[in-house]
Amino acid sequence: MSGRTSRRARGRTGVLALRRAVHGEWTKLCTLPGQVWTLVGLPVAMAGLTALVAAAAEPGQQGTLAPTAVTLSGVYLAQTVAALLGIGVVSGEYPRVIRLTLAASPRRDTVFLAKTALVVVTVLVAAAVAVPASLLVGRTALPGGVAQLPYSSHMLWRASTGTLVYLVLVALLGAGVALLLRHAASAAGTVMALLYGPYLVTLIVRMPVHALHRVQKISPMSAGLAVQTTTGSGTAPLAPWTGIAVLGAYAAGALLLGWAALRWRDA
Repeated sequence: MSGRTSRRARGRTGVLALRRAVHGEWTKLCTLPGQVWTLVGLPVAMAGLTALVAAAAEPGQQGTLAPTAVTLSGVYLAQTVAALLGIGVVSGEYPRVIRLTLAASPRRDTVFLAKTALVVVTVLVAAAVAVPASLLVGRTALPGGVAQLPYSSHMLWRASTGTLVYLVLVALLGAGVALLLRHAASAAGTVMALLYGPYLVTLIVRMPVHALHRVQKISPMSAGLAVQTTTGSGTAPLAPWTGIAVLGAYAAGALLLGWAALRWRDA
């Protein structure tokens, strides 16, 4: 009985410690105007780029145009903002402030969970505004001759929900890389290379179709954005949620390495 009571007490203590750590991370985020504006900028960036892309579409493209992907195309810019948010939550404390954080909350697992929880919640809220705004703006800006899926379509809901999940995973990828590298510029460069690098390679290097498909399947951006596919093959020859799983594997790997670095390297 005493052992069970002790475990419950430790569990309550752990939950309280996590709540305090999350509150501390939230306070730090709110005191950094740059981070707050970055958070606000995510829906603005996504809706703004979508409006430009949708307005440039032509009815004559009907055979090759994927209207749902166009109305969510702002994700290509919004993902950069999401990654910077994830990076900023972590990298702002290095190299000195992290010691104060660990002194206030010695359990590194608690600090790690608090940071990742803050990234998930803040980006989820911002993306929950960005995705519907992008859909509304994009569908309004598309030419009248372009057929669009009804709002009740399960494919439209899947593409929208998948885009929201995509942005959260990109932010977690940024947080994991930042924990590992401990430098904002290095982390940002690494994440941008992971996201945009394989796509740029496919544009520059001529390769057979099977090689192109292989690159698309392992690229976090091309694979992840396959969730937006409602017509044709989309950004990668993968099932929508399989593509999200590929991006999830990148994010999980980065978080695992970042957790290991925080646990055993950071003093």
